[in-house]
Amino acid sequence: MHAMSLESIAAIVREAEEIVVFSGAGLSADSGIPTFRDGATGL
Repeated sequence: MHAMSLESIAAIVREAEEIVVFSGAGLSADSGIPTFRDGATGL
């Protein structure tokens, strides 16, 4: 797989009619967003 420049990725996103984002468990925790099951702030 070859690396794409940020500019070429931005152009693809701008021209797209629809964008789908797949994310999984742990993504929010790594970003600093409280998780659903967090003992202090979760449900």
